[in-house]
This record gives sequence, structure tokens and C-alpha cells, in this order.
Amino acid sequence: MEFLDTPNPNAKKILINHDLETSIYLDDKTKSTFFEISILLENSSIENIFTGPGFITITKKNSGSWDDIIQDFKSKNDSI
Repeated sequence: MEFLDTPNPNAKKILINHDLETSIYLDDKTKSTFFEISILLENSSIENIFTGPGFITITKKNSGSWDDIIQDFKSKNDSI
């Protein structure tokens, strides 16, 4: 899974097939059946996740680091 830059430095786009409703925000109060999204929701540096057709956009908190977020995601995803 590739994290793509967006014009917003606190947001990254991820191309992912999903059957979630389009144009909704997922946050730490939301549960997801998608393993990859669940991993992201567990990360305290992620502020929210927005769903689009064939992609999600994740927004990090100002204090978060993309390197740490991506490394955490990859390590948890690889452990399965």
C-alpha cells in the first residue's frame, strides 16, 4: 500500500478498494472491517480517515510524523 502526497502536508491518499460508504469520515470512534483501516485508526497520530471512491485519505495530527505512521503501519501489516 502506497502513501501518496496531497497538497495538504498533513494528509496522504491511499489507493484501496473498499465497499465503505463514499464521503464519510472514519475516526477513532468508528470501527472498520478493513484490517488496513483498523491499523490506521489505532495510531494515535491519525486524526481522521476520509473515504472516497477507490481511495482513503488519512489526516495526521500536527504532532505526528509520517515516517512513524508509515513505519507503524508497515510493521503491523507485515506481522499478519
